[in-house]
Amino acid sequence: MRARRSSGFTLIEVLVVLAIIAIVMGGALLSLGLMGRRDAAPPELERLSVLLVDIRERAELENRAYGVRLDSSGYQFLVHDSQTMRWLELDDRRFAQGRWATGTALELDVEGRRIILGRLASSAREETPDIGVDSTGEFTPFELRVGSVDSLGRWRLGPDDNGDLALRRLER
Repeated sequence: MRARRSSGFTLIEVLVVLAIIAIVMGGALLSLGLMGRRDAAPPELERLSVLLVDIRERAELENRAYGVRLDSSGYQFLVHDSQTMRWLELDDRRFAQGRWATGTALELDVEGRRIILGRLASSAREETPDIGVDSTGEFTPFELRVGSVDSLGRWRLGPDDNGDLALRRLER
């Protein structure tokens, strides 16, 4: 009597097919940049960019001026109090103070002038924001350039010619 062979795939055949699928998927993910993005903007800069767009909309809706104070360690959102005519810390968890990663290099130009970003030390410096968003939603003309030891390039954040906020990679 001859043994009848059952139809189906062997374990080795299934494992080979799975390995081929994994290799093809890994190549596709790497080519799309979904894994291993060493040239991506620093995460805190992306967060700041998103929050600036949100604060711009908030300024228009509430008809209030907002701002951001930058220093070498991070940034903080401010709101202008029209009664006291002072800038106050924005009391909103969503706009909590941001911290730059270690090794982040910053350069800020506001209205064509270079701003020296040290640690927030002087009380005069703390009274005003470096970047402003007025009640009409317009940004103060600024350009923030950020470089990082983790990133291969430098990044620019600032309004473009249309007044829209743009985050783009700078040429080397």
